[in-house]
Amino acid sequence: MFGKTMRIAAAGLVALSLAATAFAAGPAKGKVTKVEGEQVTVTLEAAPPAFVKKGAMVTSLGGSPKVLAVQGNEVTLKFGKAKAEKIKVDSPISLTECEGDELQGC
Repeated sequence: MFGKTMRIAAAGLVALSLAATAFAAGPAKGKVTKVEGEQVTVTLEAAPPAFVKKGAMVTSLGGSPKVLAVQGNEVTLKFGKAKAEKIKVDSPISLTECEGDELQGC
């Protein structure tokens, strides 16, 4: 009886710690290192979180760029042309997980 209670308690603690880890992933912060047309290359301060992967959409600088490539801490994003023209090299940037479908205009 005691052993069964301990296993249930341990399983509960494992589930709780996994849930805390899933919600602990905040924004990925970094700096713009290169702007070439619509492609913006960002070097992150730490390893990219799981939501930053090739083909995914992220939220950054008031837009929803697509992740074109991830190599180590370097991430290449594709913004719209007008948005990319306003982005400057060495400016700080943060990437957050895209919250589903966002309106892209009328």
